[in-house]
Amino acid sequence: MITKDMVREYLKYIVPTMITFTLASVYSIVDGVFVGHAVGDAGLAGINVAFPLVAFIMAVGTGIGMGGGVISSIAKGAGDEAKARRAVGTTFLMLVLAAVPIMALLLAFAEPICQLLGGRGETLSQAAAYLSVIAWGVPFQILVTGSMPLIRNQGKVAYAMGVQVLAGLMNVALDFAFVIVAGWGTAGAALATVTAQASAFLLVGAFFLRKKNRIARRDLRIDGRIALHALKLGMAPFGLTLLPEATVVAINVNLAAYGGETALAAYAVVSYTACVIQMLIQGVGDGSQPLVSKRYGAGDADGVRRIRNTNYLITVSLGALGLGAMFLLRDQIPLLFGASEQTAGVIAWALPVFSTAYVFYGFTHASTSYFYAVDDARASSAIVYGEALLVVAVVFGAARLAGVDGVWLSVTVVQAILTVCAAALLRRRHRSRSAQGCARATVGDGAC
Repeated sequence: MITKDMVREYLKYIVPTMITFTLASVYSIVDGVFVGHAVGDAGLAGINVAFPLVAFIMAVGTGIGMGGGVISSIAKGAGDEAKARRAVGTTFLMLVLAAVPIMALLLAFAEPICQLLGGRGETLSQAAAYLSVIAWGVPFQILVTGSMPLIRNQGKVAYAMGVQVLAGLMNVALDFAFVIVAGWGTAGAALATVTAQASAFLLVGAFFLRKKNRIARRDLRIDGRIALHALKLGMAPFGLTLLPEATVVAINVNLAAYGGETALAAYAVVSYTACVIQMLIQGVGDGSQPLVSKRYGAGDADGVRRIRNTNYLITVSLGALGLGAMFLLRDQIPLLFGASEQTAGVIAWALPVFSTAYVFYGFTHASTSYFYAVDDARASSAIVYGEALLVVAVVFGAARLAGVDGVWLSVTVVQAILTVCAAALLRRRHRSRSAQGCARATVGDGAC
């Protein structure tokens, strides 16, 4: 556990990140509440079917932005201001270039893609209506998401958080206006999101138009080496943002096949609500990452271990507390979303079963963040991309064996397996580090 003198710095890093992550999940819940009351089960199910594509848009921005932000930060630390500026310019252009084909693809093939993701009947219509509007906001979403790491790497953490919070509050207000007052349904919810992201882009633009933050014209070009390096570095954050949606796709497809629209609507409420637990856990791991990396670079193995173990205690506890809350509120949550009586019954059973996974998720995500922070990309990627493979195998297998009940249980099974794998990777790393220390001792004094 962390020592008394480490507490203040630890909280300084993780609390703002937890707040930001949690507010993002709350905004999503409010979005679902409005749609549930205005459109009903089909609207909830439709947004849930389309959301993996929204996650893909955010993952592209996050991956490119984080990759470029890391390069810029390292260059600044090395005193290479010219390379730091080129990295920012290259990253900004990469974000623009990535947005155009994704926007065109979604505008042209919104309905077929939603059908491929499990949409059927009225659920498909609602998903296509939502996605066809979201497509127009792709450039704003990618540029805003990708610019956040660039802004934070310039030391303006509060500004980056302010942009995200203001965009979220605007999204909630416009959701009420477009969905409830105007009655525009899922398309109105999408328009609220696009408008909020466009407003956030104005704030991002204002930041980069300031003289001290302005990207010079000579730096607004693609540097091939920086671009390739940014893509390589961005693979991990891209996967961390997108691959959880593999769970959503696999579950949507199987629930549509074995449980129909009622099961899909129930999962929309379950995923909206349980997402709060996930975001809190991610806030701990991602928020403490700079602390772990700094101490690792300084050779402070004891400090790294203390922060890691504190993270485990907090994240697993959050998972257990979240499970308890979902069990106690299992009958009230469906009422909040305006779910039908039949759907409410499914939610009441599925919510605590599904949320059990987050007890294990607390350990697996804290492990992923730890591995990434100590520059062990292999172990981190093994957990992140291994989860995607496990989800497909376990969810489809459980659905064939036990139908809808198997689907609800499958996520917990996946996270339990990943917990064992993460523990094995931790043990392997500990043995490897111990062996390296022994080897250094042998070279130094002939003893181990």
